[in-house]
Amino acid sequence: MTKIAKIILTGLIIQLLTVMAFSQTVQDDPVVASNDLIHYYTSEWHGERLPDGRPYVSDDLLQRLENIKVEDVWQLLNELGYRNQFEGNWKIIHENRPMVGRALTAHFMPLRPNIQEKMFHDGIEAGHIGAMNSWPIDRLQKGDIYVADNFGKIAQGTLIGDKLGNSIFARSENGVIFDGSLRDAETLATIDGFNAFTRGWHPSFLEQVMLMGINVPVRIGGVTVFPGDVILAKQIGVVFIPPHLVEQVVITAEIVTLRDEFVHERVRAGIYTPGQVDSRWTQEIENDFMNWVQEPDRIARMPVPIEEMQDYLQQRTW
Repeated sequence: MTKIAKIILTGLIIQLLTVMAFSQTVQDDPVVASNDLIHYYTSEWHGERLPDGRPYVSDDLLQRLENIKVEDVWQLLNELGYRNQFEGNWKIIHENRPMVGRALTAHFMPLRPNIQEKMFHDGIEAGHIGAMNSWPIDRLQKGDIYVADNFGKIAQGTLIGDKLGNSIFARSENGVIFDGSLRDAETLATIDGFNAFTRGWHPSFLEQVMLMGINVPVRIGGVTVFPGDVILAKQIGVVFIPPHLVEQVVITAEIVTLRDEFVHERVRAGIYTPGQVDSRWTQEIENDFMNWVQEPDRIARMPVPIEEMQDYLQQRTW
C-alpha cells in the first residue's frame, strides 16, 4: 500500500470512528451532555467533580457566599472581564430567603413534533422516566439549583407545580431559577427551604414545549449559564459565578466587607469624611485599617492572612 493510500485510509477510519462515537452518544442519551463536553465547558476548573462531570465547589464556599452582597460579587466579576453574569427582574416566592448552589441546567424550546417524538423515544430507551420536564429533576444532587431556559414563556410555560417542586427539594434541598413560569406557587411556598426565582406564575399546564438538553449552556436573560456555575440569588437578583472564580470572589468579597465595616464605623465617628473614604485611601487610612482589622474579633474573620490580603484586592479598582 502506498503512503498516500495509507493516509487516505487512516483519514477514513478516523471519520468512521468519529461518526460511530457520535452515533453511540446520541443513542445512549440524546438529551444529557456527556462528561467530556462538560469538562470542555469548564476546563479552567481543576478541582473535584460530581459524577456527571460538573465542578464540585465546596459546601464551605457556598455557605460563605450566602453572606456576601450581590453587588460585591458582580463588581469583582466585572473587573475580571465577566461582564454578563447578573440577571434581575424576578418573581420570587420568598424574597428574603437567599439561595446558593451549583447550577444543573436544562434547555427547553418551542415544540416541534417530529424532533420531540424522536428525542422522547430515545430518551426513554436511554433510561429516562415519565414526562420530559421531569428528566432534569431526576439528575439533581444535594446543593444543586435547577436552572431552566424556557424562553420566557408564562402561559403554558409552567415547568413545575407542587408535585415536581417537592421532588426538586427532596433531591437538592434547594430551589429553582426559571426563565419561564411555574404553577401552584401558594403550595410551593409551604415547602420549608424551597425557593423559586421565575418570570411569573400561571394556573395553566405545560404545553407546546420540548426538552432539548440537560447540563448544556443555557441563556437566562442576558447571562450564558454553564453547568456547574455557582449561583447567588437574592432579592436584588441572581449572579452566576464561573466555578474556577468562586474562591477568589468569596475571599475578596469577605475582605471588602470588613473594609466597608471600617468605613461605616469611622465615618459615623466623624474621623473621616465620605469623600476621604469613597476614593483611593491615603496611606494614613490604610494604616488605620490595618490596626483596626487586627483586633481579635476582626482578625478571626479574615479569610486569609493579613500579608495575603493585598493579593486579593489587586483586581479591586472601585
